[in-house]
Amino acid sequence: MKSVITIGYVTAYLLYTLTLITVLLRWDRLSRFLSVAALLLNAIILAAISIVSGQPPVFEGFPGLLFIAFVLGVLGTFLCPKEERHLSVRAWVWIEVLLLFGIMLFFTKEPPPHRFHHTYPWVVLFHGFRGVALSLALFSAAHFIRFRMEPERRRANNPLFGQGRNFLLLSALAFLCGEYAGIVWCQNGWGDFWHWSPAFFQSTLIILCLMFAFHIPGKNPRSDDLRSVVAIMTPLVMLTVVVVKGVS
Repeated sequence: MKSVITIGYVTAYLLYTLTLITVLLRWDRLSRFLSVAALLLNAIILAAISIVSGQPPVFEGFPGLLFIAFVLGVLGTFLCPKEERHLSVRAWVWIEVLLLFGIMLFFTKEPPPHRFHHTYPWVVLFHGFRGVALSLALFSAAHFIRFRMEPERRRANNPLFGQGRNFLLLSALAFLCGEYAGIVWCQNGWGDFWHWSPAFFQSTLIILCLMFAFHIPGKNPRSDDLRSVVAIMTPLVMLTVVVVKGVS
């Protein structure tokens, strides 16, 4: 099974790379076909991992990153705005997907060992919502990167900023849903016992980043620029947490 998953991973990596190339060349029909093919293969790999391991592929390590890449790819295929530029939002989404696949190179390409609590609904929801939140944050970051590529005179009331903010709001909502699932999980597992831990610190850091991105004062271009920078950095913090947990 490990060799089959590795072959699927390499093939999906190649298809996503070809998708990015065709997007940069603005071959829209071919890029759409390649992206759908890559997503189908990505979904097949996720399904195979789930069947073999007996648990959803949303947990840390290779399956979790593959799940995040899949959700981000779906967003990039069906929800990106149409643009006339080569480095469009869609192009940045596929660059992010390839970044995720590059990180996966350092993880073992095999189904994770079965753990009894990885089929518990609140545990699955906790990790699943976190994966979706990171995918939405990366999708939001692609909008903000394109926003910052615009000349300063064209940044005022730019729809890219509003679209990026809306998807970051959805990311925050998904992250908070995951935190609620984690609260229920902990309550059922350990009761009222609580102590400060690295996991709580990481969650607090992500929430602070999200709050900072939404609550920077001012309605001027400088404030929007700062918001966009924080919004781009937030998924990097979230991704770092995922990678650290995956290797620990």
